Amino acid sequence: MDIEKNLNSIHTKKEIEGQPDLWIKTIQQLKENESIQSFLCPLIEKSHLNIILTGAGSSAFIGESVQHLFHLKTGMNVNAISTTTLVTHFKEFVDPEVPLLLISFARSGNSPESNAAVDIAENLCKEVHHIAITCNESGRLAHRINELKNGLTITLPPESEDLGLAMTGSFTSMIVTASYLTEYNKKNGQTALIKNIAESAKNVIRECSADLKEISFEHFDRIVFLGSGPLEGIAKESHLKVQELTDGQVVGKFDSFLGFRHGPKAVVNENTVLVFLFSTDEDVFRYEKDLAEQIVEDGIAKSCIGIFCNSEQAKCLNLDQKIIFDLDDEAQKSAYNTILYVIPAQIMGYYKSLSLGLNPDSPSENNAISRVVQGVTIYN
Repeated sequence: MDIEKNLNSIHTKKEIEGQPDLWIKTIQQLKENESIQSFLCPLIEKSHLNIILTGAGSSAFIGESVQHLFHLKTGMNVNAISTTTLVTHFKEFVDPEVPLLLISFARSGNSPESNAAVDIAENLCKEVHHIAITCNESGRLAHRINELKNGLTITLPPESEDLGLAMTGSFTSMIVTASYLTEYNKKNGQTALIKNIAESAKNVIRECSADLKEISFEHFDRIVFLGSGPLEGIAKESHLKVQELTDGQVVGKFDSFLGFRHGPKAVVNENTVLVFLFSTDEDVFRYEKDLAEQIVEDGIAKSCIGIFCNSEQAKCLNLDQKIIFDLDDEAQKSAYNTILYVIPAQIMGYYKSLSLGLNPDSPSENNAISRVVQGVTIYN
């Protein structure tokens, strides 16, 4: 099969490249949704409220990537806890006497753990409120939350529900939505901000895909993504993208920059690609730069790739490849810029899948993984 002639027939490629337009459509749809403000306002005014951000797999990483925003904007106690933990250990992590806002992220809304977490919260908590952020208005989660007087379903544009196995546009558009919730009372300027970020994404997809494809077609069987703070959640999603799109033939790892020194660095060898997700915060970047320089000097990895949203920072490092999202100062400081950092991993996972002779839309040859997890029994 001629790979190049068949690229446009593959859903995953279209879904990766379609994300910038999807973000703009998502933010416009959110601004028109008046129920968001009316639902959130009375909750945020509560003196005590626990907020839990939850989901499974990639959807859980969304919560980890935006947890800091909810804490900074609300001052509430906010935790990102996966549904796969809540189903088995809800009582250990949640005080049922304190009012709870459970924000669930789900592409299809049909994962058994997503729905079980809602049911457990309803059964155990004295007061609980639900927000479901989902790409599927017909999913079980959307229907369940719509049935509740204490629930709000936010359904994203239909094209956010990826047809391929890997979450791409669904992941980033749900991050856009979660970030918007922390700024729901500041609608002005958000569309322009997202358009700036989307344009930068389009430029990188257009200009850097060929280089990322070349790297992906080289031999490597390990890839490591490093990110600090909120970008550690993006590093988790990035490692999963490459690992699932290559059917596990490339093993992915993730860590924080500082945490990587404490043992995990042992995974790096001559068949390892190392990807640095550099923070735009200069205080954080100092630590990240130190580690990157050390690894480059030691020459222990096959190649080192830097992802930047600050072009001046990119000049400070000598790396094998630099992916630079050119943003203005406002966009660099915006929480929305985290969605950019996962795009190189999506592109590399896609091309690495092709190089291994796999179908990126359905790379699992033995069906070990699927779009909606199978085989989970929920016990009462």
